[in-house]
This record gives sequence, structure tokens and C-alpha cells, in this order.
Amino acid sequence: MPADAGVPLPPRERGRLALDGHTAVVTGAANGLGRAITEAFLDAGARVVAVDMVRLDRYQGRDAVVAVIGDVADPGLGERAIAAGAERHGRVDWLVNDAAEYPDGGLLDMDEAVWQRVWDVNVTGLFHMTRAFVRHRLAGPPGGGAIVNISSGSARSPRPGGGAYAASKAAVESLSRTHAMELGPHGIRVNVVAPGYIDVRGWSEAHPERAPEPLRQRLVSQIPLGEPGRPSDVADAVLFLCSARARHITGAVLDVDGGSLAGRFSLHPG
Repeated sequence: MPADAGVPLPPRERGRLALDGHTAVVTGAANGLGRAITEAFLDAGARVVAVDMVRLDRYQGRDAVVAVIGDVADPGLGERAIAAGAERHGRVDWLVNDAAEYPDGGLLDMDEAVWQRVWDVNVTGLFHMTRAFVRHRLAGPPGGGAIVNISSGSARSPRPGGGAYAASKAAVESLSRTHAMELGPHGIRVNVVAPGYIDVRGWSEAHPERAPEPLRQRLVSQIPLGEPGRPSDVADAVLFLCSARARHITGAVLDVDGGSLAGRFSLHPG
């Protein structure tokens, strides 16, 4: 048994994650899960480089936030975002790759340009952001760092018409495991959070009509815990994986789905 087994955490560690003085880059920070993750970091005392294609007016006047407007499909955005964080805060500690494209379209009707856009953002964009972050970490003092990539339950449980998104998220999970092996010797941890159905109403102005109420009810009926997830559920998982409490976790996929992937919970018709 380790010498420190059973030793209680210091008082500060028991109450909340110790994130003060650290800086995270969050892509897709304007809406939905990215917004919730950004707000959670700020509430925990961390600083954030908020990255999105749209204006980030909600963060104006907040000294702890650096807003960077750009498309993650742009190979230069990663270097620009990391440089902005380093210039303001000295060092970037964590990267959260949340930005994503998720159009519907089946094999025969999806436009090729739309298919390519999904991969440019969800996979290649993640690759460029990750490489910029790792170069930054390796160029500075030793001390590791953490990357959390946002996947989806659809990576392992796809649906008709969602092939582009599901396949791209499967690639995200595979890349994350590969990067965990490559970067482990440098002390950089790489993990995945895979949400199930998360109700982002109130957290997003993007695609408010995406899940009409009948579809929401069907989705919830397939969740063993009986309710949709909240954006804060995903944010809590991300913050944990960035924190020192997850110091021995890398290459993991953490499902935040209320049990949706546990098995075939029910067989409702239709």
C-alpha cells in the first residue's frame, strides 16, 4: 500500500478543484458546452483563452479572459490562440478542444464540401490546436499539462444520417489515445469527455431548433438516469481531468451520458 494511502486531502483540496493561477484554451467557447466549460474554469479561479468564430462579447471587460476570434480549420489559429494566452498570462496549462461541426446527411445526399468541413474542423482543427499547445508546453519549463478533447457517444453508437459527425468523433477518440501515448513521457495528459444527450437550451444561441420536443422526449427515454445531462455535467468532467486530481489518468474516455452507452436500455417503437 502506498505510504500516503488514506491520508486526507488538505482542506483546500477537499472543497474545490485548485485551478487558480492556471490558464486554459477552450475552443467553441461562445455557445453550448464550450461556453459552460469556459464559465466553469472562470468560476474555479482559472483564466481562459476563449476561441470561437463568432464574437465573444459576453467576456468583454473580464481580465481573466482573452478572446480570440477565428476558425479552428485555419492552421494558424492554434499558434495565435496559444500566443495570446502566453502573452497575457505567461503560460498556457490546458487545452480543451470543443469546437465542432455536426451537420446531418446520409451517404447519398451529403454534399462533399460539407463532409470535408466536418473533418477540417473536428479532426484536422483539433490536430493543429493540439500541436500548437504541445509545442508551447515543450518550449517552456517542465511541468506537463493536460488536453481534454470533446467527443460524443455517437462515436461508438452512431445513427443514420450522422455518419460524418460520428466518424469524426471516432477519429477524435483514436487520436486522443495516440497522443496520450506520445505525450505521456513529457508529462502531458490527454483525455476525452464523451457527452450523451445534453440539453443546452439557455446555453446556446446556435441551432436552437435542432432537437424538437418529441425528439427530446425520445432521447431522454433512452437514458437510464431518466433525465438529460446539463452543460455543467460536462464542464465538471473537463475540469476534473485538467486538475491534479486526475494526475494518473491519460488516454481515457469519460462518458457523461446518464448511462446511455451502458447497453440497450429499452426498445421503444418508432
